[in-house]
Amino acid sequence: MPAGTFLKASFERDREELATRFSEFSTTYLNDFEAQLAKVARLEQSLVITEEQKGVTASLYTTSDQINKDLNFLSFYFKRAAISTKSITAVKRTLMDRNIEGAILKLDALLQFVESKRAVLEAKGMSATFPAEIEALKEEIKIKNGMQNVVMNIKKQLHSDNRQEYDALYAYISTISKAGKIMYDGLTKRDEYVITRITSRMRRAKRNTDTTKLVN
Repeated sequence: MPAGTFLKASFERDREELATRFSEFSTTYLNDFEAQLAKVARLEQSLVITEEQKGVTASLYTTSDQINKDLNFLSFYFKRAAISTKSITAVKRTLMDRNIEGAILKLDALLQFVESKRAVLEAKGMSATFPAEIEALKEEIKIKNGMQNVVMNIKKQLHSDNRQEYDALYAYISTISKAGKIMYDGLTKRDEYVITRITSRMRRAKRNTDTTKLVN
């Protein structure tokens, strides 16, 4: 529960000040919060997920982005052939929304249409292999999306089997978050108690880590 870890750092720093308004925030409360965080962390670490599955989401979105870029070429051919690009725009929008299953369905329909217009599109610059290349990428995201669903189902099962532990942690996080937002209303520090802002910080930290790895 990374969000809980981020919140804990702020809570540790501000606990004594918060306790002047919220008396339940004793050292015992902090210790219990830390213990619950550790308990859920151990549950998360118990997930049996292969290395291939761990990287499947990033790989899925990389392939999805590649399809999105390749569709720009198809859009160019469509425009040269005076064919509406609405169907291409619909696929691109669905891909950007990360609705992979919806994008696959739209791609199926689009590729069928491309096949019916193959002659005119090839006359406007489309290579004979282009539809097959898009089809191969579509099949790739279909497989990767299936793998991602497996991982998500494993995680859902973990949460379902240990709902009491997760609910207990969420109760701590919710209480601390609400108290911090009230205590530090109007101050920059308030953002450290807003879950959506914490999530944004987590994503930035991950992007920075990933960038460092690429540079090194």
